[in-house]
Amino acid sequence: MKRGALMMIAGLAALLLVAACTPSATVATEVVPTLISVQARDASAVVLQGRYFGGGGGDSYVLVSTDVSGDGGVRVEASDWSPTRITFASPAGSGGSFVIVVADGRRSNPLPANLP
Repeated sequence: MKRGALMMIAGLAALLLVAACTPSATVATEVVPTLISVQARDASAVVLQGRYFGGGGGDSYVLVSTDVSGDGGVRVEASDWSPTRITFASPAGSGGSFVIVVADGRRSNPLPANLP
């Protein structure tokens, strides 16, 4: 075999070895929503900020007046929902408790909130 052909074969073998060692990109589908802040301007506009809230469809809602483990409370429908921000009206008598976001069936961390 000629020297040029051998070098080409060696180069291809090295390229295949490097390609086999590179990490592959994967998309995480089990991302847990993360609640970062609760801002209650008034009873008609409570704003939640966070990450991984999704689009708000399907099994997505907000729980208010829960305990820290998410038990009890009132399910609230949002007036506006984006992957990082949710706006809803506070139900009467919510008061101080915890707020939890449920995005596509996955619960976020609880945050304390003193809702109007």
